[in-house]
Amino acid sequence: MYALSRKAFRVLFSRIEAEDPRRRRLIGLYQGAATSLGNRTISILVSFLSVPLTIRYLGPELYGAWITLGSLLTWLHLTDFGLNNGLTNAITTAVGRERPDLVRTHLANGFLLLGSIAGLTAIVALAAWPFIDWSALFGVRSARAKSELGPAVALALAIFLLQFPITITAKIYIAYQEGRIANSWGAAGNLLSLLALVIVTRTEGGLPWLVIAVSGTGSLVNALNTAWMLLWHKPFLRPSFRHADFGSIRSLGQVGGKFFLIQIMALVTFQTDNFVIGYFLGAAHVPEYSLTYNLFNYASLPQALLFSYLWAAYNEAIARKDIAWVRRAFRLNLAAGMAFSAVAVIGLAVIARPFIGWWAGPNVVPSGSLIGWMMAWSLINAFANPIACLLAAASHLRAQIVYSAIATACNLVLSITLVQRWGVDGVIAATVVSYAVIVCVPIYVDARSLIRKLARAA
Repeated sequence: MYALSRKAFRVLFSRIEAEDPRRRRLIGLYQGAATSLGNRTISILVSFLSVPLTIRYLGPELYGAWITLGSLLTWLHLTDFGLNNGLTNAITTAVGRERPDLVRTHLANGFLLLGSIAGLTAIVALAAWPFIDWSALFGVRSARAKSELGPAVALALAIFLLQFPITITAKIYIAYQEGRIANSWGAAGNLLSLLALVIVTRTEGGLPWLVIAVSGTGSLVNALNTAWMLLWHKPFLRPSFRHADFGSIRSLGQVGGKFFLIQIMALVTFQTDNFVIGYFLGAAHVPEYSLTYNLFNYASLPQALLFSYLWAAYNEAIARKDIAWVRRAFRLNLAAGMAFSAVAVIGLAVIARPFIGWWAGPNVVPSGSLIGWMMAWSLINAFANPIACLLAAASHLRAQIVYSAIATACNLVLSITLVQRWGVDGVIAATVVSYAVIVCVPIYVDARSLIRKLARAA
């Protein structure tokens, strides 16, 4: 047992030297998932410690605004127009074909495009700023919240745009089956953010300083990570503008455009909830929903840990025409993920109310009906995520765009309608009904059709 554990530990932290593509793929998945679990554990501990610190520091209203600000930043990721997901497939395919020259080209294209988008977004934000009533948008009413919200949003936007081009870094690690390195940097960022948060909550700086503590430290670590990778770890990938190729930019834009549409629909489905609750019920109601939603997300933890690495592994296997491996991995991921989620939601339902009450205070304890809807959504999510991973890796997105668009429109209309009748429960109920009726069957049929198509092509 000791020898086996020692060997597993050595494989976990060593370079992947295997020549067999399947073995490299499996070791990459093992390293990525295992270190992702470690990073996620640290992230959970950081979140566990930061929630009571943040709520006491800000109060319920400003904490609700803080959560909504996070949703706003998630929306801003749309400004990459799907390019990051398109780059994931392009870089992974180039690595699978052993073409570092193509990797450099894709990196140069990515830095050029994302840097240009960040600059244009900054110009648009500056022009629109005087016309936006942030207090009304976030649903804050107190004088303190109104005075702190504007500077906090400005800081969050500036930090986001400064680090926007270097989001490519994670794609390189994943493409080269080096998720362990990306997760090590991620763990460092989480710990540094917690340290900064503890320091800031001892002051009276309010929401703006909280943004600097959490977003600023994360961006700093990302910048150091990018510099280390391109200057020392993989200097042969260091791009320059002369590596950019406008022909491949066009192809990247076509694939990225499909991902962009899916990103829009996903964000409308998942990130408008806090805005809808804040607008119709007030920001003070957001924490009850958000904390419960985040807690039940752990029902899909194994799938979340594997998603990025399995995406890259699928893409690399498809590039090598190893469709038998793709089929087996997909079936195992779907079956194991559903089994884990079915057990996990029961345990989470038992502990949700007492745990959230102890963790965040009695004012944000969820109702029994909200917990029931979250259980249903967790199972739907566990079913759809493994399928979406395969479809994304193969850039098989056309049909998904159609049924996802219908589900998104239905979800938005239902959310606005039901939140006014059922309160917080209505928002997640709208998501459950929309996905169960419109998405679940088509996405499964779509995945089976894709696997048959890939097998015929191979």
